[in-house]
Amino acid sequence: MTLLEQIRFNHPVLRVNNRDRNIDFYEKSLGFKLVSEENAIAIFSAWENPDASFIIEESPSMRTRAVEGPQKANKIIIKASKASDIAALLGNGAAASQVFQGKNGYAYETVSPEGALFLLHAEDDLDSLTAIERPDLAQEPSVKGLSDFTFEKIVLNVQDVELSKAFYQNTFDGQFPLNLDFLQAQGDDLAVEPNVTWDLEILEFQVPQDYPLAELKAYLESKGLSVYLDKKETVLVISDPSKIEIWFIK
Repeated sequence: MTLLEQIRFNHPVLRVNNRDRNIDFYEKSLGFKLVSEENAIAIFSAWENPDASFIIEESPSMRTRAVEGPQKANKIIIKASKASDIAALLGNGAAASQVFQGKNGYAYETVSPEGALFLLHAEDDLDSLTAIERPDLAQEPSVKGLSDFTFEKIVLNVQDVELSKAFYQNTFDGQFPLNLDFLQAQGDDLAVEPNVTWDLEILEFQVPQDYPLAELKAYLESKGLSVYLDKKETVLVISDPSKIEIWFIK
């Protein structure tokens, strides 16, 4: 097994303004379960699978600002394990900018308080989705949220599509453990440092406890990258051309 084959995607981390407002959105409109809050961080999971996770980091307006122009995150696509959970969220009042009908059930797009666009679905093929008017569904108080979910794809707005494609292809030898797509866009904030704006901040990956992060550091440095590895060799960080941080943690 190679170094890259042992890496698993955990979740994106989004920097936000008001944590309470965002917690309300992610609970009610995406069905995530809030499991802990620590300092500026709020951690979510699925209701039946604690390994499915998502993180937001609060960064108030005295230090950070809204994105000017397009965000780095064009769309975050989430696949639910149960289509019935999506119907229940809609019935329970989830905010939806557009609802779709698919072969397996409903899907919808929803926009976070900072403008991050999410697509929540339970389809095997996204091409099966057809835009519809929001259906009138009964409330289902017994359904609290998503039983389980995965991040199926993240679509990124980038200043240079070929540069971003080459970074992920060449750095990870075509084995990057997350499905990414890239759209050409214009805006200075597409390459700003991640602590400046409310946007996608981190793509976090998990490695086994016995994983040799020092070897991964040497491998990435051989690709010409600047690499941070903490002294305990438990966290390794690099950045892509958009200055989105990529974390590998034990």
